[in-house]
Amino acid sequence: GGVAMPPAPQDAGTASTIKALEKYVNGMVNDSSRLVQSVAIIPLAPSEHTSQQSSSSSKRSIVLVQKGPAVRAPEAVAILERTLAGTLHRDYVYAAGSQYMITNVQPRSFYGRLTSTAVTGGIIVTKTNKLLIVATYTAPALGAEAVPQVEQFADELIRLDY
Repeated sequence: GGVAMPPAPQDAGTASTIKALEKYVNGMVNDSSRLVQSVAIIPLAPSEHTSQQSSSSSKRSIVLVQKGPAVRAPEAVAILERTLAGTLHRDYVYAAGSQYMITNVQPRSFYGRLTSTAVTGGIIVTKTNKLLIVATYTAPALGAEAVPQVEQFADELIRLDY
């Protein structure tokens, strides 16, 4: 079933949007299939008040919504900048303290695998019109299962003009 998302308002950072996205993301992470371990949603154009605060004076992150192991603010900034520059695959990607290597580059998405030898897992970074979705998964979930779920979520957001 999933959660119905309202159409996007002009500013993706409004409270009602964040609430709707939160509900959606919680549903995805808490889904019985447990395919996705964490999801973070980052606006492609963070609004002035979020981006101009220095990290030391404020704990504010550019991440709009997240569920599961948290992507830290510097990690989110690096992922966003490198995705927009098309260079995410050139170096390791860090999310929630884990290291990933991008192994697959698609027109709107990057897929990678966890570099840890102890656990298998991966990362999915995909863009919609206004948002960047960063999702991670770990075994027993496989990329072949987690990727379609995240891409479907992205398609849904695009359809709603996010």
